[in-house]
Amino acid sequence: MIFNIKHQTNYYFTDNVPRLVQSLKLFPSKCKSQNILNWKITCDNSIIEASHQDALGHQIYNIYTDNFSGEQIIISEGKIETKNCQGIMKGLHEKVNPICFLRNTELTMPGKKIWELSKKLKKKKDEISFCHELNLIVAEIISFKTGSTNNSTTAETSLKQKTGVCQDYAHIMISLARIFDIPARYINGYLMESNNSNSYSTHAWVEVFIKNLGWVGFDPSHKKCIDENYIRISCGYDFTDASPIKGVKLNFSGIENLSFKLDINSVQ
Repeated sequence: MIFNIKHQTNYYFTDNVPRLVQSLKLFPSKCKSQNILNWKITCDNSIIEASHQDALGHQIYNIYTDNFSGEQIIISEGKIETKNCQGIMKGLHEKVNPICFLRNTELTMPGKKIWELSKKLKKKKDEISFCHELNLIVAEIISFKTGSTNNSTTAETSLKQKTGVCQDYAHIMISLARIFDIPARYINGYLMESNNSNSYSTHAWVEVFIKNLGWVGFDPSHKKCIDENYIRISCGYDFTDASPIKGVKLNFSGIENLSFKLDINSVQ
């Protein structure tokens, strides 16, 4: 599949920002399942500087802005060709040992509910089969409900209230996988759910590390492994770590508002 993608992020700062530094992970991952035909990142009022490639393969870009107020628009856009590799992620340009992703964060730390759920499961020798089972269990354990959680909702909280969005499904599966000593990480990207829709949002799924196979992508909110309809942007321990835009504001006392628009169109 070939996709044209435009992701626009709008910030609005109510007061003057003396110093704003932003780090961007908005360049799609380079791997066997997706080929970047062209891609660019722009900002309407600042110069974007290419920084480095981090240990997880992200192409990092930085924005430095002084004495700014009002609206800031960051656009990442381009054309990407994808193919279905049955969820297996080959050719990732990373140097991090997978066992690092056994470490939990505040968002993925298992609580009473997650531990109780894990005790009902028995790990199989066939890890890939077991991960498929985890994927389906998480898919059924909560109900998808827009607005029922936010960026700081933990896996344990979403499981307790039995509702969430793709981010919460991902956090719960990551938490469970790590209990069974399976490295798991949060993936941020895009999903082409219906052709040429005008109501897209960023999407989240999970990669687990299977011995002798490597990283494999699972989407518990859609009950399947990832395929050619997924575009991978960034990864991390959880939502916060994988966030595509992070910023630091110095001596800012106003309010920051955020909105975004995502357009995806299939070429073939």
